[in-house]
Amino acid sequence: MSFEIKKESSLNEIKKFHNLTDSQIKNLEEFVLFLLQENQKFNFIGKSTIDELWNRHILDSAQILRFIENKNARFADFGTGAGFPGMVLSILGLKEIHLVEKAFRKCDFLRKAKLFSQNRVFIHQSKLEELNVSEFDCITSRALASLDKLISYSTKFLKKDGFCLFLKGKNLNQELELAKKQFSFNYETYPSLTSKESNIIKISQIKTQ
Repeated sequence: MSFEIKKESSLNEIKKFHNLTDSQIKNLEEFVLFLLQENQKFNFIGKSTIDELWNRHILDSAQILRFIENKNARFADFGTGAGFPGMVLSILGLKEIHLVEKAFRKCDFLRKAKLFSQNRVFIHQSKLEELNVSEFDCITSRALASLDKLISYSTKFLKKDGFCLFLKGKNLNQELELAKKQFSFNYETYPSLTSKESNIIKISQIKTQ
């Protein structure tokens, strides 16, 4: 299947849960082109995922929108890397998002890539332990750390009535059991649109045990 056909397939999937505009599609396309160009120098995404970029990275990030009702809320994406899911979510309509990434080269890439979004994007080159920003309504993350560590990081930055949306892989059940030993929280899990082994977990009402 060609790259263009895979792109159209992923965009059609996004259209099932989000009202994609022409400008959003154009901005996604330009973001992808820029990423592919910069990836040749810095290897932001694995070369093995390039053919599946639209499904593996764009759709995988975009699917979080299914669980976001208020795009005007204040969002953060921890360990955003090359902007997944945060940059994609910004292009698709989140009004304000803070992208947190410790690597200089990735932050440099993100500062240029944020021009593809019509919304407010703030780049924080920082370790989460050293991050100094105020609270968020929603925190997202993808492939950054185990669930207990993500919850631990999030408690410092999440508003009292806020929630987290994490993309997690096949070890989610084990990670949940570990996290429950340290925290009490409400959670719901939803199957991923891009992998049978993956889920999205929504977490709220976090309290330390």
